[in-house]
Amino acid sequence: MKRKIAALLMASALTAALITACGSGGEETSGESAEETTAEETSGEESEEASDGYVSAEDAVAAAKAGDTHVLDVREWANYVGGRVANSEWCPIFPLEDDSLAEAMTEYADANFGDDKDIYIICNSGAKGAEKATEVLTESGIDPSRLFTVEGGAKALAEVDGALTTNRTEENIEWQYVSGEDAVAAVGDDEVQFLDVRDDETYAAGHLEGSLQCNLKEIEDAEAQTQMYELATGEMDPEKPVYILCYSGNNCAKTAISVMKDAGFDTDNLFIIEDGAKNAEVSAAFVTE
Repeated sequence: MKRKIAALLMASALTAALITACGSGGEETSGESAEETTAEETSGEESEEASDGYVSAEDAVAAAKAGDTHVLDVREWANYVGGRVANSEWCPIFPLEDDSLAEAMTEYADANFGDDKDIYIICNSGAKGAEKATEVLTESGIDPSRLFTVEGGAKALAEVDGALTTNRTEENIEWQYVSGEDAVAAVGDDEVQFLDVRDDETYAAGHLEGSLQCNLKEIEDAEAQTQMYELATGEMDPEKPVYILCYSGNNCAKTAISVMKDAGFDTDNLFIIEDGAKNAEVSAAFVTE
């Protein structure tokens, strides 16, 4: 009898210990509830993993403004120029079947992504273009942990007030300047290119000899920016410095520099003529032919 009582007491003690252990920390005590909790935890982990590799449209805009992230737009020029995130970079991957674009992106990565900044990729809808760009950049040696797709792409950005713009005057670019005196002294030098971005009539009334011209008076006009891009890629040498003349040495010239950056020009070679056409030495050197 004593042995039976002792056995019963030991069984009761073990049961109490198990109940206490299962109940500690506020955990569920039943096997069914414990299974539910485990399932919920597993589901949560999967959700976190599923969200890895993506950032929101709002986060992309904030990151571009802060300048501590590469925000890379891979859309075709016509889509990009019609509305872009300020301070974003452009290297197209569309059409996807064009292998030369993959090669160009690899070269762009080698030249521009040598730091440890994350890269946020914008395509049309956050799908195929971003996937292709991620593949190309990974193959070029970029750590995949640095690559993020902007969820929903440009379509999602279009829903965020002010996220897409055609204004290029507030870019995080170190604007460089050349004095009017030095600009005039360089006229006729084959190693310097002159670009006049005033309107057609103003240019015809007087400009520096040998200048190329593109009307950027309407600085936010996508068509004008496209004409600037075509001039830069078709008639200008990215290896030679460019002296840029506008009305007063401000927004039109800055717009030209931003577009030329997209065209592959090093901003270290792009200079705004101080005070533009308002500079007395510059205007005195104007020709009309």
